[in-house]
Amino acid sequence: MSREEIFDWFQRRLNRPPEAYDIYKVAKDFYQLGAYSRALVCLQQYITLPGASIPGRHLLGYCFLNLGEIEKALREFKKCVKEGYHDDWQLVVELTMEMESKRRREQDMGAIQV
Repeated sequence: MSREEIFDWFQRRLNRPPEAYDIYKVAKDFYQLGAYSRALVCLQQYITLPGASIPGRHLLGYCFLNLGEIEKALREFKKCVKEGYHDDWQLVVELTMEMESKRRREQDMGAIQV
């Protein structure tokens, strides 16, 4: 969905222009239902709005993680840490180690096949 489509949907649903909180709340509801791709679309728009908070970016990272997009998740969690959300430090370290381990396995498999 495009930004315009998302805002149109919210406009029809709320009968007013959406505020950042409106989008975050719907994204969180989608996430809790396991609709990670829908939550992701909302959160990608949410983080561009004035009034967006760090927990929205944090939830965006978890959406990427649940969709198997580890590199994108790691990027979002690193941004959270830079913005002062220090609860994500351990997750950043764990994902970095996981990606490095995966990269090494892929290198080893490539060396074996040669």
